[in-house]
Amino acid sequence: MPANLPILTRTEVIVSTLRDKCRLVVTAPTGSGKSTQLPQMLLDSGDYPGQILVLEPRRLAARMLACRVAGERGGKVGEEVGYRVRFDNQTSPVTRIIYVTEGLLLRRILQNPDLHGVSALIFDEFHERNLETDLTLALTKRLVETTCPDLAILVTSATLTADSLCEYLGNCPLIAVEGRTFPVEVSHAGGDRDEPVWKRAAEHVARLAPETDGDFLVFMPGAFEIRKTIAELEGSPRLKSFDFLPLFGDLPNDRQDAALRPSDRRKVVVSTNVAETSLTIDGIRVVVDSGLAKKARHDHRRGVNALLTEPISRASAEQRAGRAGRTAPGHCLRLWSEREHERRPEAETPEVRRVDLSETLLSLRAANFVPRELPWFEPPEEEAFAQAECLLADLGAIDDDFALTERG
Repeated sequence: MPANLPILTRTEVIVSTLRDKCRLVVTAPTGSGKSTQLPQMLLDSGDYPGQILVLEPRRLAARMLACRVAGERGGKVGEEVGYRVRFDNQTSPVTRIIYVTEGLLLRRILQNPDLHGVSALIFDEFHERNLETDLTLALTKRLVETTCPDLAILVTSATLTADSLCEYLGNCPLIAVEGRTFPVEVSHAGGDRDEPVWKRAAEHVARLAPETDGDFLVFMPGAFEIRKTIAELEGSPRLKSFDFLPLFGDLPNDRQDAALRPSDRRKVVVSTNVAETSLTIDGIRVVVDSGLAKKARHDHRRGVNALLTEPISRASAEQRAGRAGRTAPGHCLRLWSEREHERRPEAETPEVRRVDLSETLLSLRAANFVPRELPWFEPPEEEAFAQAECLLADLGAIDDDFALTERG
């Protein structure tokens, strides 16, 4: 186990507080070790005889973190430490720490609400909140308020404003861990908006390469833009000595691993926001940020939820910039202007306020939950509930009393 991670300086207080209170919020900057060390702290304390589930918003993070923690404990994935993601279950009857995507845990709660055999839940990187995060937390809160009061809940985040969450969890304690980061020089390049973002990013990487040390991390919104960026990078004569590596959720496992492994050559990792939190890529000294991400949002024109490319918030931009200062002073170049940066929202709008709720309401009704009666951390707007119920009624999935029909 690494001995110099900031989170380890608070081991005793974290373990004892969670033991006494059963609810705890921990804030710590990216790179402080919370995703890998907190589950081990709980396991090694001996206070949690059942499984310790660590909820991750992304499949790639769940798999990578499980592999790292298993290695730190001298074992193999699927033994003491494992993971469960869509189409991939690396656990066994003896697995104690399980990294799991929120969607899989949500389905487990809907089918088996008492979470038999689970002693602790860790909601990791809670600031990345999606609809499944909020719904899982609401169902978990309902569970501990009714049948499982001893289930431990630990929520972690790098950028979270924690007061409201502590209040939601019964005025639970908050432990703030100071990080270990180096200064990052941030600059802005407004540039020509008619030029594709991947071309602009590649040009700046080529310009900065002889002026900087270490590896590059380039943030792009999706796989299409990542491939375009790498094609541009490969065509630059100034970057012949570099390796170019993509990183996104649908890549095969071996190619994801390649992006995170140390290399004898300088490299440029071109990633979606999966590299924004949870995963640490050693050696990164320069970040080039497109300022864009794919976000789930209700597309009113088509009447469905869709992934739309949108500008990121200032909080996300800070997360990305911090990746350049993990091991030494670094540099972050943002491909937008300072003026535009100031106009961006401070934080992301939670997904529960952006998407259509009809599928969620249908699943909850099928599991005999009343959606409006759940203890939501941030309840959906009444208009969103009404629109979802109207759609389900039009489809014949619910009746006039909002009960599930045979078709539903």
